Amino acid sequence: MFNSDRAQRTTNVSESDNVSLRSGQERDLLCTLSYLHLACGQSAECVALLRLIVGKDSRDVDLLRILAYALILEGLGGEALQVIDRLSTLDDEPSARISLMLLRSHALRRAGLIDEALAAFQRYVSLRDGTGLISQRSEGPHDQRPA
Repeated sequence: MFNSDRAQRTTNVSESDNVSLRSGQERDLLCTLSYLHLACGQSAECVALLRLIVGKDSRDVDLLRILAYALILEGLGGEALQVIDRLSTLDDEPSARISLMLLRSHALRRAGLIDEALAAFQRYVSLRDGTGLISQRSEGPHDQRPA
């Protein structure tokens, strides 16, 4: 198929209704639009856009992370957990592990699994504390409290 300037289009819809992006610009535009929808409180629109291209075999960590967050906002905790599981196998950076644990706790809470959500949040806090992301406040003479 061709555009009005006779250039060949690079976006194709497969049989499974997923869009195949062949251009980094298309991916970046979709990511930006999705993020803008989230920033404007339109998580349902974000989910709809991302579902167009995020298939079962997607390896795009950035899009998957936005999708997981949007699904949580939409109250779709179970589906968000599936995306987070996929992210945990794709993104093995230590810093990603911490943020995924926080996402997981929110997704579990939205799925109604409160005890598991609390346990995941506690693991998040311990991971966060263990990597030094929280700076300990040094107590000087002005911070001392009377006994």
